[in-house]
Amino acid sequence: MTTGAHPLTARQAEDPQGRVGWQVTAAHQRALLLGGVAALAAIVSRRIDLLVLAVPMLVVATWGWAARPRATAAERHPASAGRHTGSDVVARASVGNRTLPEGTATRWRAEIELPPGAEEVTVRLSPGYFVAVDPRAELDSLARPDNGVVRVGIVARTTRWGPRRIGPGLVQARSAWWAYRTAVLQVGRFAVTATPASGRVEVDAPTPHPEGLVGVNRSARPGSGSELAAIRPWQPGDRLRRIHWPSSLREQASGGTLQVRTNYADEDAHVVLVVDALSDIGPREGIDGRPTSLDLTVRACAALAHHWLGAGDRVSLRVLGSADLPRLGSAAGAAQLRRIVDVLARISPATDRELTTVRALDGLVSGSLVVVLTPLVHPALAGVVLGAAARGLATVVIDTLPDHLGSADEDVYTELAWRIRRLDRRDELERLRAAGVPVVPWRGPGSLDLVLRDLARRARAPRVVRR
Repeated sequence: MTTGAHPLTARQAEDPQGRVGWQVTAAHQRALLLGGVAALAAIVSRRIDLLVLAVPMLVVATWGWAARPRATAAERHPASAGRHTGSDVVARASVGNRTLPEGTATRWRAEIELPPGAEEVTVRLSPGYFVAVDPRAELDSLARPDNGVVRVGIVARTTRWGPRRIGPGLVQARSAWWAYRTAVLQVGRFAVTATPASGRVEVDAPTPHPEGLVGVNRSARPGSGSELAAIRPWQPGDRLRRIHWPSSLREQASGGTLQVRTNYADEDAHVVLVVDALSDIGPREGIDGRPTSLDLTVRACAALAHHWLGAGDRVSLRVLGSADLPRLGSAAGAAQLRRIVDVLARISPATDRELTTVRALDGLVSGSLVVVLTPLVHPALAGVVLGAAARGLATVVIDTLPDHLGSADEDVYTELAWRIRRLDRRDELERLRAAGVPVVPWRGPGSLDLVLRDLARRARAPRVVRR
């Protein structure tokens, strides 16, 4: 991973095209000066050895001057050519995907137009903040093709989620014998968005409190679902396909009536994902290194949103601690998933310190499943979770504090500070568990199965809540 300047801001613009002229190199001036001085000294002193030394330098200098880049006849008369480029080097750049998951690569492309006399061009792509460029993919020297156009493609890989910058590319052309060269041209600085990597999450447990219209979660009321609820005697209005023939045959043998099966309705659920962006704890090493607390949080949120939206449920998103981010309402489908990962990629931690329990829980209705993803470092998050549990909402806390924080490789003072903070976290965790809120450390696929099964069983039992 290579890190450079700070992350791209919205004010930085793209520069897909650039133009640069030619200038004499120091090598050409040195060859011309030394060759001329040596030839003059040979003539004055009548020394043939100095003339032998001067002639190669003068030949090279003359050759480089004669083969200098220049405009063609058509380019000197733009009315006949239709386009005026002169002897300048023109470079145009583009980039492939503008939105890509972290850890994946895109291709930065450049098309360079060279005038007659240009022999080679050097192209390098500057690495950006959490943007890695393979050194083997950088093209150090490119021979000029016959048509005067050089096309370059360099692979750049984003190593952490968030807004990123790819480029600029550094372009420099040279003439024969390096007599003339262009200044370094910077072209192709592009803004891309790296979305959090959403791994596969396997949640086989049903979502509690399904209250929608169509979904895959079993409801408590009968309907036209697929899971068997009971077998009862036939009544007028029952469909023939609902007849349960094995039970009907047994009842007919004893003089009974037809038996029909009833099923539970299949409905969708409303899942509220609450992301704690009040802090980002840990070294920022990207997807190839150890994750920070916010890395685990946004990746887990993206994975859970991908699972529940793929199952047909409705998902909403609330980010606490990051300014200028919208609050996504309840929706389903692939478009909602794109909106969620876009908001997660734009999180800027600790930019909004205004946090109240009322604001965090505003608009939540009963029957929603609230999933809070937090490292439980900020003391206000415990109040948010306890407020949701007091309103009777099914609440789950996913602990996203990395295990490597406060390890033995830290210095003694940092390790002592983390020991004190973990003692405070243990008291907060005990408060949450005493209030009936399960706390689950994020361990990837299967982290929520047991918890959601317990919540589904508790949802069917009567309970007393505070209004």
